[in-house]
Amino acid sequence: MPQSVYSDNEFFIMSEIADNESISQRELSRKLGLSLGSINVLINKMIREGLIKMEQVSQKQVFYMLTPVGIMEKANKTVRYLKVHYRAIYETKEKVKSVLSELSLKYDDIFILKSDDEMGEVIGVAVTEFLSENKSVKVNIIGKNSKFSVKKIRNAVLLYVGEDQELMGDYLKINNVKMINLLERL
Repeated sequence: MPQSVYSDNEFFIMSEIADNESISQRELSRKLGLSLGSINVLINKMIREGLIKMEQVSQKQVFYMLTPVGIMEKANKTVRYLKVHYRAIYETKEKVKSVLSELSLKYDDIFILKSDDEMGEVIGVAVTEFLSENKSVKVNIIGKNSKFSVKKIRNAVLLYVGEDQELMGDYLKINNVKMINLLERL
């Protein structure tokens, strides 16, 4: 598998230059968490490769611009980034559906404590798709401010993501519900 664009420093340098041609190497160093020397080496390499060009504006200031080749390379890296990350999202969604399928054979009720972040969105889509294919399974999504009654629950599981103690709250005290960290199952 190719190197993820997420860790591709050249991609980030090109993105920053596209947004701000007057960005300094020192600013790039700070934003990318790389040494000034590393930024200098990368920029010089990218100039040699024809991805960016440098224009001296004054004795102390330079502008960096993406060349047509640099614009195409940035576009290609963006496409690779999207493909890699959409694939990861798709695979995560499918794994969540697989976990739900497995748990539906063991438990009468499945509760999911859904977070309000990107992972919560992926879980929400997975649950919707799973329920459209498995109409008899009981899956209940619980939001941050939701509560559910444990009086009638006999054979249930509560899936949660991470170890957010604030979000977990009272759910940690429920004895007749099996607690499973979904991230450990993915």
